[in-house]
Amino acid sequence: MKQLRLILGLALIPLCALLGNFVPIGTGSGTIIGLVVGIALSYLFLIYGPGRKKSPLPTSYYLTHQHEVNGGVNQQVIENTTLSAREAARPNLEEPYTRR
Repeated sequence: MKQLRLILGLALIPLCALLGNFVPIGTGSGTIIGLVVGIALSYLFLIYGPGRKKSPLPTSYYLTHQHEVNGGVNQQVIENTTLSAREAARPNLEEPYTRR
């Protein structure tokens, strides 16, 4: 599959150059422009085309599904950690104010 994708991606370069040959630009042809467009399309196809590796980062669908499966356990841990961090950063207002 990888070899086929590479062959198709690289075949875009001469194909676009050939198609650019039929486009009249002034007194010449658009072969050079077709070549540049072919290189750009080939790059986009090879980088973002079908068959590329999926991102290692979890998707929002996956995270939502995990949250539903765990019954909100992860959410509770996050809230507890956040609350304890806020309480640690907040000054203790219960002690009387000391005057100097």
